[in-house]
Amino acid sequence: MPDDKPASDETILATLSQITRQHGTPAYAYDQRRIRLQAEKLRTQLPESIELFYSLKANASLGICDILSDCGLGADVASAGELVTAMAAGFPPSRIFVAGPYKSPETVSLLHSLPEAIISIDSPSELGMLTCEDVRNPAVLRLRPDFDSSAVVTAGSDSRFGVPAEWLPDCKNILADGGIDVIGFHVFAGSQVLDAAEVVRHLHSAMELSLRTADTLGIELEFVNLGGGFGTPYAANDEELDLAPIAEELERLVQRAAPARVALELGRYFVAQAGWYLTSVIGHQTHQGRPAVIVDGGTHQRADLCGIGLRCNAIPPVVLGASASPLSEKDVLGCLSLPADVLAQSAQLPSLVTGDVLAFANAGAYGLWSSPAMFHGSPLPTEIAFDGETIDVMRHPQPASSILDAQNHVTQRASVTQTQ
Repeated sequence: MPDDKPASDETILATLSQITRQHGTPAYAYDQRRIRLQAEKLRTQLPESIELFYSLKANASLGICDILSDCGLGADVASAGELVTAMAAGFPPSRIFVAGPYKSPETVSLLHSLPEAIISIDSPSELGMLTCEDVRNPAVLRLRPDFDSSAVVTAGSDSRFGVPAEWLPDCKNILADGGIDVIGFHVFAGSQVLDAAEVVRHLHSAMELSLRTADTLGIELEFVNLGGGFGTPYAANDEELDLAPIAEELERLVQRAAPARVALELGRYFVAQAGWYLTSVIGHQTHQGRPAVIVDGGTHQRADLCGIGLRCNAIPPVVLGASASPLSEKDVLGCLSLPADVLAQSAQLPSLVTGDVLAFANAGAYGLWSSPAMFHGSPLPTEIAFDGETIDVMRHPQPASSILDAQNHVTQRASVTQTQ
């Protein structure tokens, strides 16, 4: 049984140093203990009846999914790839929630073999398509919020996702013909919300919308996914999200929706703070008049997909094993032939020499899995999970030739030239 206490900062940094010595850089390293503690925090502070789903879009590495499946969570997936990963990680089919605006033919085929999985339907056209495909899974309609979102990554009333109120009659007509069994609703207003009062407002408004729509469509509510969007502190002055008022509101919402099941989908909250992105200094440069270092990683492996402003707002990377020296402003530049490949700007860092390893914290969510990883024909970086001093390889380093896997020549001459 894993220890229920977080490792000390000194222990974590020592383990990260060991990882870089054994496996090199660039690499991602994930603290298993921190992931489990995040899951346990929600289990103990939120109402017991709340169902928790891990959103694989945040990080779909199989090892990460193994841990969260072992924690008893469900899986929120949005593609066939995420669905097969959830199945491989052992999430029970009845605890798999299949969302996203497009259900590919492969996804539909998998759904036929997973009749207990719940599907989220994004539009009347998708509802009609799934009806024609004879999909019999329990389903929810994703509703477009009729309230404003205060999330960093918004999905409010002007979102592209979900059924707007004016399309509900179309859904009602399709449902009247039978086929799809709609058991409830799905409302997601956005992610990365650190203000507990705003999380409460989102959840409350989502439940109100669901209850009203159930009356409009004459549906007996059995399941409602209220989204989530719980934020992670990335900047030095960010504070941890206060779960107490959120738990109080969820208790009220559970009672209002009873006997329906109430669920949340969360991604970064489980994994962001558990992850570290490790890169080595390979040279020196200047950037916009500031001294800078070049590292062997880059934004092709840690893109700022969610627009958080990581290069300017995130806490500076830790220099593993560095001796004390005065701090000064430096930029950290990636290894790409791309002007925007900047991992940190005006960061307070000590003197750096070639070979120093920089460890970027809070890198467990929307890192590798949301990045343009194949840019420059780059092989995927190593992925490591650690628990205390125990180190497990999740993804081995790949050679440059791995970029050719599953590719074929298109001319005979190329094939002949290669064999000569």
